[in-house]
Amino acid sequence: MTLIKFYFSGNLETMNKEEAKLKVIEKGGVIRDAISNDLWYLVTNNLDVKSKKFKKARDLGITFIDELEFLKMIE
Repeated sequence: MTLIKFYFSGNLETMNKEEAKLKVIEKGGVIRDAISNDLWYLVTNNLDVKSKKFKKARDLGITFIDELEFLKMIE
């Protein structure tokens, strides 16, 4: 998971955001606090949100994944 960059949006069901961020860092990934063109994954359980943040991420081609996909990635 080296240098894979994640942004967490919304609530997670199996852990809080801080726990998820720690798991990413433990695996060698990076946490982003904003949507940017170097972001790889936006983790959210609500893929239908129509906010400016989500629109920007879509425009930048960032991959949206849900919590289940995220958990599989960090196993």
